[in-house]
Amino acid sequence: MPIVSASTGLHETLALLTSQLHPDANHKEDLVFLRDVFSEKSISYLMKIHEKLRQYEKYSPTPVLHSASCLAEDLAEELQSGALQEDERELLLLLSTPHLKAVLSAHDIVAQKKFDPVLPPLPEDLDDDFEEESVKIVRLVKNKEPLGATIRRDEVTGAVIVARIMRGGAADRSGLVHVGDELREVNGNLITHKRPEEISQILSQSQGSITLKIIPAVAEEDKLRESRAYLRALFDYTPFEDKATPCQEAGLPFRRGDILQVVSQEDATWWQAKKVGDCNLRAALIPSTQFQERKSHEREGVEYHFISRAAFEADIQNGKFIEFGEYKENLYGTSLESIHKVLNQNKVCLVDVQPEAMKTLRTAEFKPFIIFVRPRICDGQRKYFGSSSSDLCNSEPFFTCSHQDDDLLEMRQSAEKMDECYGHWVDYVLVKEDPVSALEELQNVLERVQTEPQWVPVCWVRR
Repeated sequence: MPIVSASTGLHETLALLTSQLHPDANHKEDLVFLRDVFSEKSISYLMKIHEKLRQYEKYSPTPVLHSASCLAEDLAEELQSGALQEDERELLLLLSTPHLKAVLSAHDIVAQKKFDPVLPPLPEDLDDDFEEESVKIVRLVKNKEPLGATIRRDEVTGAVIVARIMRGGAADRSGLVHVGDELREVNGNLITHKRPEEISQILSQSQGSITLKIIPAVAEEDKLRESRAYLRALFDYTPFEDKATPCQEAGLPFRRGDILQVVSQEDATWWQAKKVGDCNLRAALIPSTQFQERKSHEREGVEYHFISRAAFEADIQNGKFIEFGEYKENLYGTSLESIHKVLNQNKVCLVDVQPEAMKTLRTAEFKPFIIFVRPRICDGQRKYFGSSSSDLCNSEPFFTCSHQDDDLLEMRQSAEKMDECYGHWVDYVLVKEDPVSALEELQNVLERVQTEPQWVPVCWVRR
């Protein structure tokens, strides 16, 4: 890489950095963004002005006098009062030129530090209720990425308002656009009478630099902080299939089991999040916990233990069992005390329970690792057992195959129902090929659980 010397200008350094940017598959959009920013002519001009100002501050020149224009006028009057020689005539002509007068006037303004413009006085009949809207022009540089903001129309005033800013997007990185700002123009086009869908299309089609005319919202103390909440997805989500989402293009699709980092909970119903491990730094919308549906089967008392029938029934009422049942008029169950007894011996307690019992076990008290053992049912097996009786007349009776086919169908449906109802609580799915391989896989999983970090609900570790 070429060496940058101390005398190298800032704009030259930026040009050198641009030439040294190499493609990276993981940060392709970021590199394109940097190239676009560094190649802007306005940035180059600003850097040159910055260098000149730094040079001025370095040497700190002081004016010899603060009224060079008055001195030049006095000298011109004195020269005109008498006979002039050739050099004096040339000096008088030079002092009377407009360009030199302008240079001396600029010198005096800088020397006297008259930088602020002189504004006319306010009219005496100014209305006290008059409020002047402060307008700011914002210029953003973006590539093919979206702007990273959603808009809405105010139902009372009809103004186009910035509804939310997506974390990591172009608008968020600029720090110039905020929630509540009123949008007036896009690239010089008035958008106050356009529908939000039309405005979104204009914003998405704008490439390179985009200029916005904005009326800032009332400044408020920023009470929001970067969220550090992590969630594990309990279901699949496709924003383009969700009619409730405020902006389908801004939604974040995810699969059950994905780990999501929530970066903003400003909106009570739609949070901003990004997938853990995803190289894309921009956040997107996900439904908040307000959309969480209450489960009708969630109820107290699904626990068990057994002793005498009266004591057993009393313990059931006191919630001392994780599950219980009755067989031939005998109550049976697994007590919480028996699990604690195994854990207190510093052993791993392996419990085979009905799916309904997971609600009781999946707490900070036990911190379980839940494994769903499901059979492998190949389509070839079902095709075989679903064949006609004439194809199977040489092997087994038809009623036997039909019975086995019904068992496989029931087994598959049972597994699918368990996955649908309780799959969001499962940490690992073990597909049983045969008892030997299943046992080996189970041992490997249990070993990894004890040696590798796992994603768990935050309430399990928070004290």
